[in-house]
Parts: sequence; C-alpha cells; structure tokens
Amino acid sequence: MKIAIIRTDRMGDMILTLPIFKAIKEINTTICIDVYASKKNKKILKAFSYIDKIYDFEILKKNTKKYNYVLNFTPGWKSLFLIFFLKSYNKGNLILTSRYSNKVYSKLLIIIFSKIFFNKTLVVNRIQRFNNNHTLHQTNLMFELLDLCKIPHSKNAIVEKYLPQYKTITSNKKICLIHLSSKWINDFYSEYDFLNLLLKLKTNFQIAMTTDETTKHKFDLIFNKFEIINNANFQQFDKIKNTTIFDNLDFKNWTQIIYSSNLVITPECGCTHIASICKIPSKIIYDANNKPNMIYQEYFPWKSKHEKFIFNNKNLNNALTENL
Repeated sequence: MKIAIIRTDRMGDMILTLPIFKAIKEINTTICIDVYASKKNKKILKAFSYIDKIYDFEILKKNTKKYNYVLNFTPGWKSLFLIFFLKSYNKGNLILTSRYSNKVYSKLLIIIFSKIFFNKTLVVNRIQRFNNNHTLHQTNLMFELLDLCKIPHSKNAIVEKYLPQYKTITSNKKICLIHLSSKWINDFYSEYDFLNLLLKLKTNFQIAMTTDETTKHKFDLIFNKFEIINNANFQQFDKIKNTTIFDNLDFKNWTQIIYSSNLVITPECGCTHIASICKIPSKIIYDANNKPNMIYQEYFPWKSKHEKFIFNNKNLNNALTENL
C-alpha cells in the first residue's frame, strides 16, 4: 500500500502530524508513506524513520507516482487544487470551518468542491465542537480522517524523543529556555514585565533565550543587555555562565539548545512543539485576545508535559515561576 500525505503549512502542524505517520507504520511496516511538505516544515521530517520519501510541495504537478490513498491535512485552496496532480482513486480531505464565525457558509465553496472531487471529506465545525466539549485537537482530527478512509492504524502512537542531539550545552544551574517571540509584548505584557520575569527565574536557572524573525521588532532593551551567540560562534560555545541570547540559530542548533534545557517557557508557537518532541517540559502562554482556550484545545503539545497560561493573568510572572 502507498499513501501520500499533504502537510504544507507550519512546523507545529507538521509535528502534530508525526503520530499519524507512526500510527500507520505500527500496524504495517510495509506501507509506503510519502509526505509532500513545505520547505519550512520539511526539516522536521529528515530524522523521522516512519516516512519513506519527502517531497517538496512544488513537484506535485510533475509527480507520476500512483497511490492507494492521498490525504490532505493542509487547509486552503492551493493544496486542494494541486492534489489533482497526484494519481489515486482514494482521496481524503480535512476541512476546518472558521473558529471566529459560525455562519453556515464558512468554507462552503471548499466543502462543495471537496465533496465533488474527493472520496472522503471530513468537515469539522470548530465552534460547535468547542461549545459541546468535543475533541478539537488537530492530531485527533487527523486520526478521524484515517478512520473515515478506513486506513488501518494504531490508536496509541506516541512520538518518541527523536531529533538528533549533536551537542549539549552545560551550565552550573538548570537551564530555562525562553523563546523571544514577538507575542510576548501585547496589551497585557510589556518588555519591563519580561525583564522582571528574568529576575525571578535567575534564582534557580541559567537563562537561554532564542529568537526568530519577529524578535528585534519588540525587544529593544534585551539586545543591549545580554551576551549574544549566533550560528557563527555556536560551535565554540559549550557552557552558559550568564543569561545568553542565541540569535537567529538555524534549526539544527536551535534544537540543541532546546535539548539542553530543563524547562521551556514560550508563547504558543513552533517552539512549543519542538520542545514536545524533545520531551522537554514547557510552560505555554496564550494570546488573551485570540480565543486562547480554543487555540489550546486545537494545538496543545501532543502527549507531552506542559502547563497552560494566558497573558491577561495579572500575576503571570508569579504563576510562571511558582514551584520551580
């Protein structure tokens, strides 16, 4: 049996799909699983042994391979249209209606299109499921599509700690990694609140901060205050002695910092899910203005140790540092 899976969005979405690949292979290791991925989330898959081939999404039009099943887990018209170029008589599609509007025409054109041209379409009304306290987690929804397509799979797949660990950063204390997403700075939380959090954490931890492309737009004070390590000098760095910023690391080096940590504190983002597959406990903070409880239900780290917080907590710093 040959299965093609489309997952062309963010790294976090790809990580939440990993249990699907493993669950299929646990039933039958001879099943061939090909994954069509974006350049950004493709790097997640390279060390994952349950996948046979990884393709760039752009080659869909040129691929002549025939599959028993094609499954699309990525929302939107682009992936839906390009799947026509994959050859299979059995195509399944997952559609999520809006979490912000419960109108009957939410995703209506995509639903009609999918039901005409796909064998199986799973339509998930997110607002209805959330209000009825039914499962909304992305991984569970993908398992539902497997059931709908009658693809055999294990029900209890857990993704092991699998990203390669090339290097360990040491410290004379435990290490707390804080990811400097721009989401830290918002209506309820300022850079001064963040500096206060660092002071509270320093009692028990050495602090490693990692950045992304949004960081410098929000943290004016941080970059003038602490040591900065980048990709060029990362290989010579092996011990955290003071609070350190690891700036714009590539994926390989970033995961080594996460692996070396005892705790990760981050707003909800890709770092949340990297920590989960490295099996590092995390404290995750959700945007109070963007349906935090629903976002949590959809995207909490799959079967990993974590705690949930919301930015509108007036005592957020105390809550984050309690019992450390």
